[in-house]
Amino acid sequence: MNITTQQLNRHEVLKNRTSSSEKIFSACCGAVATMLFVNPFDLVKTRLQENVDMRNEGRYAGTVDGLVKIVRNEGPFALWRGLSPGLVMAIPSTTLYYVGYDQLKARFEGTSMDKYSPLWIGGAARAMTALVVSPMELFRTRLQSSEGMGGFNDAWLGVTKMVRQEGVLTLWRGLLPTMLRDVPFSAIYWMMYEEMKNQCLDKENPLTGWQQFQFSFFAGATSGTVAAVVTTPMDVIKTRRQVSSSREREIMHLIRSIAYKEGVSGFFRGVVPRVVKVSIASGIMISSYEVGKHFFAHRQMIALDTVQD
Repeated sequence: MNITTQQLNRHEVLKNRTSSSEKIFSACCGAVATMLFVNPFDLVKTRLQENVDMRNEGRYAGTVDGLVKIVRNEGPFALWRGLSPGLVMAIPSTTLYYVGYDQLKARFEGTSMDKYSPLWIGGAARAMTALVVSPMELFRTRLQSSEGMGGFNDAWLGVTKMVRQEGVLTLWRGLLPTMLRDVPFSAIYWMMYEEMKNQCLDKENPLTGWQQFQFSFFAGATSGTVAAVVTTPMDVIKTRRQVSSSREREIMHLIRSIAYKEGVSGFFRGVVPRVVKVSIASGIMISSYEVGKHFFAHRQMIALDTVQD
């Protein structure tokens, strides 16, 4: 059945008025699905990036080698190490990030700032999120590192020892490189995604639920891939900063150390599992979120049509 212009306009209004609770539910579903699927790649990425001293040099030859060796030496469930704190971190952070982005974008829609709003709103939403979840991300990173091979208790003892020695603010260790990684990532990601929506979608013919999923997954994965490659150097620095317990591991020291010992390639250590993880995660997350909003908007439209009939 064809959708009339009046129905289309009503659909767009309802879609923009999807309630905050419906957006939060959509974001939570996407966060859980994403974490379950990409956690193994995140684990391998962390192990590759922390691989800095001579004792560990060459421990993992690459992404596949890392996955195989982790399963063989630590068991298959080790691939989901860090999942619990990851979910605790992902659900509120994803909700804050996606719903916050939507609210800010709607506020500036139609204004002089609308054209480039995805660029700065995406960065602003990510900055707020990183500030809130940085301590949990630090713990999760250490749990996924070699320090966490002994389990939750070893990672917890490492963090508590670090807090006793350096103070509670050390829980935000890695916040600056996290910001330098995540803010430009989000700016690039949302600008590309929104531009693809504007160029590829026909506003006269709204997508079905399945079409919405396909487009959102492709556009999200593509945007996430580009943003992930560009920001990998700061991801390496962030990981090294968080798994180190030494005071001397400042950002400039890390940059000089990586450049001297490993060259340019050192800044892209773990880029393959990171890109795989981020591209898939971006595709799953944005498609789940968009399809969720599409579902609730469509349900409201059907209910409205029923009342009017």
